[in-house]
Amino acid sequence: MKFEFTYEVEKVVMEVVKRTMDSMDIPVERIHEDSIILSGEIEEKEMQALSKGLATYGIKINTGNTLSLLDQIKALIKKYVRGDYDRNISISKMLSEELGYSYSYLSNHFTSKTFTTIENFYVLIRIEKVKELLMQEDKTLSDIAFSLNFSSVPHLSGQFKKVTGLTTTQYLKIRNNTINTI
Repeated sequence: MKFEFTYEVEKVVMEVVKRTMDSMDIPVERIHEDSIILSGEIEEKEMQALSKGLATYGIKINTGNTLSLLDQIKALIKKYVRGDYDRNISISKMLSEELGYSYSYLSNHFTSKTFTTIENFYVLIRIEKVKELLMQEDKTLSDIAFSLNFSSVPHLSGQFKKVTGLTTTQYLKIRNNTINTI
């Protein structure tokens, strides 16, 4: 028997973080998408153990400005796609303003580390979000295109096909058939 899963990455990460912190008896005041507020201070030894525990899941702790520039760019792009920034501001302007570097510097740095462009990464993240939103029956392609800042439904559809090799309709049929056969 074969199973296929759909999941929201942010929810999975937050659950892993919550369970890890609970298992270490670290008191948490609030967990919110990509940040945690502790009820009090923790010792350096506990922070190292927490960091090591989360690292096994590919989760890094940023207690200040310790994230690499590459990780900061990726995190900001994901926040931009989630809608945490004004969509009237271009992604290039947002990145430059948030990180304090020219966009050409950020772009060259990103490409040298990942062998792809910021624009390509941005498209990939948006397409992953499209897949997630397509599974919500109350969302139309127009709603999704608007919410993710695509210029039109045909633009969204073209990008989706280019990245996945499928139309949105084909993707939904495959997903629905897979889910219904389970």
